[in-house]
Amino acid sequence: MSDINSEGNGFLQTIQREIKPHPKQEDLISLPDEIFEALYGGAAYGGKSFILTLLPIIRGWYKYNGFRAIMFRRKFPDMERENIRLSKEYFPSTGAVYNETKHTWHWPAYNSYFDFGHIQHAKNMYDYDSAQYNYAFYDELTHFEGHSYFYIVGSRVRPSSAGCNIALVRNGTNPGGIGQSFVYDRFVKPNENGGVIIRDKGTGLYRTFIKALLQDNPSGLEYDPDYANKLKLLAISNPAEYKAKAFGDWHAFKGSVFTTFRPIRFPGEPNNALHVIEPFNIPEWWPRILSIDWGKRAMCHAMWAAISPDKRLFIYREKAWMGRDIPYWASEIREVNDESRENIAHCVICGSAWQERGTETVADQFQRYSGLVPNSSENTQGSRIAGLQTIHDFLRFESKIPLRSKEAFYDLDKAAWIFRNYGTDALLKYRQQFFDEPDEGNIPILQIFNTCNIVIDTIPLCIYNDDKGNPEDIQQFDGDDPIDNLRYLCKTARKFIDGELGIDMEMAVKRQKALAELDSSKDMTKFYRQMEMIEHGKGMIHIPGVTTVPNGGSVMRRSRFARRRMH
Repeated sequence: MSDINSEGNGFLQTIQREIKPHPKQEDLISLPDEIFEALYGGAAYGGKSFILTLLPIIRGWYKYNGFRAIMFRRKFPDMERENIRLSKEYFPSTGAVYNETKHTWHWPAYNSYFDFGHIQHAKNMYDYDSAQYNYAFYDELTHFEGHSYFYIVGSRVRPSSAGCNIALVRNGTNPGGIGQSFVYDRFVKPNENGGVIIRDKGTGLYRTFIKALLQDNPSGLEYDPDYANKLKLLAISNPAEYKAKAFGDWHAFKGSVFTTFRPIRFPGEPNNALHVIEPFNIPEWWPRILSIDWGKRAMCHAMWAAISPDKRLFIYREKAWMGRDIPYWASEIREVNDESRENIAHCVICGSAWQERGTETVADQFQRYSGLVPNSSENTQGSRIAGLQTIHDFLRFESKIPLRSKEAFYDLDKAAWIFRNYGTDALLKYRQQFFDEPDEGNIPILQIFNTCNIVIDTIPLCIYNDDKGNPEDIQQFDGDDPIDNLRYLCKTARKFIDGELGIDMEMAVKRQKALAELDSSKDMTKFYRQMEMIEHGKGMIHIPGVTTVPNGGSVMRRSRFARRRMH
């Protein structure tokens, strides 16, 4: 805490007795000035606006000659409803005079100022280019884009004179908003419980997060003892918003898209309610997909995934690049594949890679440097929403109600007639009517190795595009590239699971069992017989009461899998 004169110390004690800061607020008050940035808050009604607005009074900074402070909100009416009204209760007793036109408090005795500013649009951040501030704070920081915050904090906050060396930033917020991504990464992610001082590797400056919940504001609960119960009303229409407001939950905030995503297992939920898992050795024969959302100015993100026999998708590796040309990241992908002996069954890349750019397309360059043949993500109209729905399907961990058979009996004559007139697919659909849908034992479909931190961290940050004209889609933000990539990956995986890409998973399981038995028994003759029976069965469909009919396969004298195994 900076030194202030004895008069200031006496005034500080008076103000502290008057406002009675609770322990969490005192944590903010007592932060050393060497900590350049701090974030205070989390849950609603934690007392953040109150303490941030009065901090220059409590600390006595306004008595430093030439001191300048500014508070930012996204929209000016938000300040008028709360912060300006609050300041009018406390600032006049300190000798401050408010200018209604300029929205500024002025202390004539010290020539110090406290301004109220807003940055509703990105261009508004340049309105402050000629100003400098000793103290800046953002109330509801997640309502701001990262670039405007860093611009102001990086260029406008500095000591104003030799007599006033204060230069720091204090912020308050609840989870949720366009700035969720950068706020979470910068302040919360290092320790979601707060209390950890972080030294920035690039600048050497210090920052910290002070987590404040409803129960940390006893004075607020005295004024409104039913506030916690009122918050429960949010859970009726928006459980995610309730979790954000009541508990400061950064993984379930207003507008959260993926409310079913579980990086950890929540208490009281089923054991399968988990999407992030420990890595394990993936069998070589599982089909593997490489999905890429390419970019140079934006992030280029690649994910490697495999599909298991029970039709689940496992993301086991990711890589990301910023500001790199295609030859660089495509060659690195090739090196990774060669080193890991990856056998990629399907490679998908953002459809924009096929746009003409005067010379080679991105897809052409990628193929040349990676050695892989890319397939387009097919970014057609409606594909974003469809891809988003597929992600939801893959995240679902609650079982749906299985369909039950509606047919009373299997008509052999009808089955034969359907086969003769409409073929195998129609016959299979008819047969499926006589089987109850099995219970789901493979949910959630999506599983992510805990080493894939980029996509894991990005999923909780997505919010709906409520105020941008497309409420069913995700609101774009800096660093959202892994989500677009996840759309491509899940869409491709769905084609594998549904059999559209020519991989017969049931046949693959049978082949793998035969290989495993060969490894144990070393009986090649038995292995050959098993493989021929498997591949023979692949080409036949048996209709009860009807002669076995072909299904487009062929019977091989000696299995191609066996020959490959021998070599």
